[in-house]
Amino acid sequence: MAAYGAAASLKSTIQHILQSSRISLVPPSPQVLQPTYEAMVRLQKVLKKLDGTSCSKIRTKVNALDDRIKEVIWEFEDLLESLFTDQILPQLKGSGGLLAFSLDLQSLRESVDCFVERVKVMQAEYDIELLNMPEEEGQPVSSRIDCRGINSEMVGPSQPFRRVRGHLRRRLEFKDDSKNWLVVTGMAGVGKTTLVKKVFEDPVIQRHFELRAWVKVGRKCESNEILRCILAQLDPNTHEQMSDNKKFVGVLEERWKDKKCLIVLDDVWEWDARLMDDLRKENVRILLTSRIRMVESPIQQVLLLNLKDGKKLLSEKVFGEEGCPPHLDELGKKITIKCEGLPLMIVTVAELLSREEKTTKYWTEVAEKQHNSVFVDAYNQISEVLFPSYDHLPQYLKLFFLYFGSFPPYKNIILERFINLLSAEGFLEPNVKKTSRDYIMECSRQLDRYYHLVLLNSQIGSWFSPSACRVHSCWQHLCRKEASKIKFLHVLQSYHDDMKDQRRLCAHSHMLFSLKQVHDSIKSDCASTTRSFLCLGPYYKYPVPIHALNFKLLRVLDAFPVRFYNFPLEILKLVCLRYLALTCNQDLPMSISNLFLLQYLIMEPHLYIKKRGVVSYMPAEIWDMQELQYIEVRGRDLPAPTSNASLDKLSILCGVSEKSCTKEILQRIHNLKKLGIQVELEPDDDSNRFSGLDYTLEELHNLETLFISVRNSVTKYECMVPLSMFPSSLKKLVLYGTRCPWKHMNDIGSLLPNLMQLKLHMYACQDLEWDIESRCFLKLMTLVIEDTDIVRWRAQHGRLPMLNLLSIRHCYKLQQLDWTSDPSMVRTLNIELVECNPLAVASAKQLKPESLFKVRCHSTF
Repeated sequence: MAAYGAAASLKSTIQHILQSSRISLVPPSPQVLQPTYEAMVRLQKVLKKLDGTSCSKIRTKVNALDDRIKEVIWEFEDLLESLFTDQILPQLKGSGGLLAFSLDLQSLRESVDCFVERVKVMQAEYDIELLNMPEEEGQPVSSRIDCRGINSEMVGPSQPFRRVRGHLRRRLEFKDDSKNWLVVTGMAGVGKTTLVKKVFEDPVIQRHFELRAWVKVGRKCESNEILRCILAQLDPNTHEQMSDNKKFVGVLEERWKDKKCLIVLDDVWEWDARLMDDLRKENVRILLTSRIRMVESPIQQVLLLNLKDGKKLLSEKVFGEEGCPPHLDELGKKITIKCEGLPLMIVTVAELLSREEKTTKYWTEVAEKQHNSVFVDAYNQISEVLFPSYDHLPQYLKLFFLYFGSFPPYKNIILERFINLLSAEGFLEPNVKKTSRDYIMECSRQLDRYYHLVLLNSQIGSWFSPSACRVHSCWQHLCRKEASKIKFLHVLQSYHDDMKDQRRLCAHSHMLFSLKQVHDSIKSDCASTTRSFLCLGPYYKYPVPIHALNFKLLRVLDAFPVRFYNFPLEILKLVCLRYLALTCNQDLPMSISNLFLLQYLIMEPHLYIKKRGVVSYMPAEIWDMQELQYIEVRGRDLPAPTSNASLDKLSILCGVSEKSCTKEILQRIHNLKKLGIQVELEPDDDSNRFSGLDYTLEELHNLETLFISVRNSVTKYECMVPLSMFPSSLKKLVLYGTRCPWKHMNDIGSLLPNLMQLKLHMYACQDLEWDIESRCFLKLMTLVIEDTDIVRWRAQHGRLPMLNLLSIRHCYKLQQLDWTSDPSMVRTLNIELVECNPLAVASAKQLKPESLFKVRCHSTF
């Protein structure tokens, strides 16, 4: 299951070697590697054939062969990168990392020939295994149509039930048979079958449908078998006498003629267009349940339970109707929170709790201990239900999904960090027409909307529904277990863990790395081939000796949550490194350019202490790091270039001050898409830091996002940010503490025809009134205003024609919202008021017409 990603990783490694501007290849080195690259392209085409096979095929042998292919690829990649490292390291001492490195791959020729031949043989074997995959055994008709054992007692909101029932009745009334089905979809174990069973048994539905049939489909169930199951319930005397689809359809049409019929197809894995055509009749309605979003059709998604409903379900399953006793009530709440609203998880945990004594001591251990045996046992039990969802993912999504297991459970995953890590790992292969970021976001959306494996909320700017990316803890458990099994990634949980040959190491408790047993195990078992070392737990302010390990081939080092007193010089020997994130107050060394393949450089100080009048710069050698795509180094500026060097691949630069925005520097980073500027005002500084500089951002034609943060600003400070700072390409603008007049903000808006998001924080603007002018913000969709002294906000006569969210927070003086919408507008305009003056809330609720404005408020007073 990892061979596809292994092939992509090897291709990425070859491309980095062949395309690096700092590597001088000794002829005929490029030709040596070309057969390997081409072999991986051919292999991936064959591996992708698995995605086109039926879900009913047994994949045991194919998966075992996939694992063998992965091992062969990893073995060759280790050989290639070891040769690369062994030749580069001696040259670092003499060149200082500033010159081109010479690389001779001629010694690999024999190994390449052997590797390509091995892959060719295994590829042919894989093709044969695909053709000969056995089928799962089907279930007898009697068990497919028996739904008596399915529980129809729902816990949770009744809206989904009412919507499904209403959909069935409404479509019958309008006699619309263009799409006579409804797909009830959602995560495995979320209660889809329970919901549909409740609808199936509802008295109102029974009165409407004279005929009803229930078929459990599963991964193996062909269309004629489904028709036989339906006929077995509608006409029990004839279903055994036929085997032809046409005959089945003919008898069914005769049977349900002039009668309303409801058919439930439970647990559908594959869309059968021919079957749906056979069942597409005016008087027939079909309910499908599926953990996969099937086709573009009416759907009803079943969501996770909220805390109240989840706790009710847990209490009923453990204690029956009497409910949870008072002394266990709070602990029951904590246990429910750890189940994260998944009914299957709640029921499984409840069954395990029911077998033990209901003591405060025992329940406290279950509620508080992270790796409690009750939850581990529950995860393992439901893994059998969950695993097929992973096993049948497309090849390109499998390792992508497993990577989610590296992050701590029960927490949101910071999307920016997730995207950067995956981009640097090398096992993904983005479409040439998409950036890595766009590709990763597209994959995340697929896992959310189509496969229901990720909980992704990408709504922009909302306080009530902020952007979030989460993976349910039961899925993370499966990801960690499977990733460790195939040696792709191991999350360290104890010093007893077996780390033999793991490619990626991760820890949520960074103290583990300070233990001698762990330190010695890593050095002996996997350090020489480890590609990633991830510290993804909470911030830990004491140093951990991770830099002492011999990670010769390391690509990704994320030690951001761990404090370093000094920059660990051992890191400068990691010449394969593509991602480096540290917390350290010491400056970057000049020899940072030794890491000439580095793409992501993230470095924050433990304590930010700025000396008055002193500007801290990154070393001039930063301009020699041609692969850099992302720099976030707070409190350190880009130095003026000393040569003609430019960072053409740099797309994101954050944490620098206005000193990095001279024309001389910006001309050398002209492909920036995101720029974050921090201005530090000194005491009694009332000057405009942006005035008098010889720079302009108008030359940054690709800039889409701009952050400007002014720290230590005071009321008397007013920043007239030059209009030249805002190129017309901007789509997102975020300002902190700039204290611009509102009139100036209108001028900025008139220059930005593509602006879609505007966020104003911490007195980004000041004065009492903002009257939006007609010529500005014509494409703005999201506007956030936080912590200002504004009294009146006014947008008259159809201004802000594209705005769908206005979020105003902590504006205690705000009294009036005056917004006149365009009469032709039909979409809803969302207004959020968080901790604002009650007069503002009353004003918002009086906006007309009421049908166009959805007002949500939150206040602690």
